[in-house]
Amino acid sequence: MTNEHENNPQKLKQKLLEEYQDKTLEDLDYGEEIETKRGSCYRFTTHEKVEIKTLKEKKVNECLIGDLKLIKGIGPSKERKLKENGFITLDDLRDHPSYGTSACELLEKLESRDVCSLSDWISTRYSASHHLNLLLSSLSGAEKMLFMDIETLGLKDVPLILIGVAEGNKDGLTINQYLLRNLKEEKATLDGFLSHQNSDNVYVTFNGRSFDVPFIKSRMRFHHMDEKINSQHLDLLHFSRRQWNDQLPNCRLQTLEKHFFGFERCDDVPSSKVPEFYLTYRETGNIGPLVPIIEHNREDVVTLAKILSLLHHCSDLKD
Repeated sequence: MTNEHENNPQKLKQKLLEEYQDKTLEDLDYGEEIETKRGSCYRFTTHEKVEIKTLKEKKVNECLIGDLKLIKGIGPSKERKLKENGFITLDDLRDHPSYGTSACELLEKLESRDVCSLSDWISTRYSASHHLNLLLSSLSGAEKMLFMDIETLGLKDVPLILIGVAEGNKDGLTINQYLLRNLKEEKATLDGFLSHQNSDNVYVTFNGRSFDVPFIKSRMRFHHMDEKINSQHLDLLHFSRRQWNDQLPNCRLQTLEKHFFGFERCDDVPSSKVPEFYLTYRETGNIGPLVPIIEHNREDVVTLAKILSLLHHCSDLKD
């Protein structure tokens, strides 16, 4: 694809309709129909060589143990006074008459690498986008992260179109994208997505705390699906704003792509036009308008892994 249609979605759509008029989904690479316990849908599986960088466990432990404010009742002023009196780490608080019990409880969670409980603990003291939550993700390990992005027919109370989920492994990312060929396949698509989840996973999204996860939960309620979505969640939009808000014109995903990775998308379908492109596919049976939606979603989840690695790298430099 080229840049000539970048600012004209209608021309792009017409080009795609002409280019793919005699093709079917089976002509696209890496796709297949799959069966789930709730019916069939279509899945694309691809791989991407991306190094997912995390911080060393020793460094994460040092940052957590050195933050006395993780204990209820200790604020910045109290922490300063405690450190002046020799209570430098949580270990030093073990026998403290007021804070010893809480310090021991937190240290036990850290020693057992209970990431879920640690995340809940940190969230009672800090915001979800606090630096310590980013550090904590390193304890989970890349293999437990699910990089996730969705495409939908609108902002609320409408069906999904596509769910992309990427899993980290030693070779990079394995990306699975679950597509609704028609709106009756939404339950099967959700089921396919949920098959990647287990109790140890951490979702990694971009604005997913406000949009993607609530949207999926809403669609699951609509279909009376009682599975639970994991509470462990890194929303990279908020971490990106903390890190780069004063350096960039904005912290949109594609701005970060262009600035940090030198990547500029060609013939990308704007998010606002995704419903229109999908509905054209449904009305005509022509897969052309689907192609940039699938590629847009795939590029989004790959970029999530790159941004997370960059945030960890910045944390390494800062600390």
